[in-house]
Amino acid sequence: FNPELASRYYLVPGLLVVNMTLVGAMLTALVFAREWERGTLEALMVTPVTIDEILIGKLLPYFVLGMGGMVLSVAMALFVFGVPMRGSFWVLGVCATLFLLAALGMGLLISIVTRNQFVAGMLAILTTFLPAFILSGFLFDIGSMPVVVQVVTHVVAARYFVTIVQSLFLAGDVWGLILPNAAALLLMAACFLGLSRRLLRK
Repeated sequence: FNPELASRYYLVPGLLVVNMTLVGAMLTALVFAREWERGTLEALMVTPVTIDEILIGKLLPYFVLGMGGMVLSVAMALFVFGVPMRGSFWVLGVCATLFLLAALGMGLLISIVTRNQFVAGMLAILTTFLPAFILSGFLFDIGSMPVVVQVVTHVVAARYFVTIVQSLFLAGDVWGLILPNAAALLLMAACFLGLSRRLLRK
């Protein structure tokens, strides 16, 4: 699907995933950690606001920011770098939502567990940003990695979204690739958000 072997056709869709990882996981990892450090979360917990409302209020701005960054990145890929878009924008939007929810869940879980901004930032880099860069298939082909590393890539959410994005841009709506990877993103989003909800209680 890339007969010219143009590197931008391969790298630009992957950069979309890295950008969304930065917004979704890196920024969210500091949300509750900042509140714990400043001592303002205790005051929030004694209000009549429910835990679900607190979580939605914390995640919604970053969700909107992440989706806005996705739209901007797709526009730049199409009109600045000239990368073709052969798949459906609606499918891209749905899959981007699933990936962003998974990234937000990872960042939120880190933020709840660590309670320290510096530790949360370092942990987010090690567990979300670097794997999205190295183990997602964005820079290095997963099939050429050692078997042990290939197994590890299955716990990296960016791996599934990179496959979806590259398929949508270069090949089209290849449902045999899109559906299994979207299901994996849905499962990861449910696990991370559910675990975060369980750990954060009044």
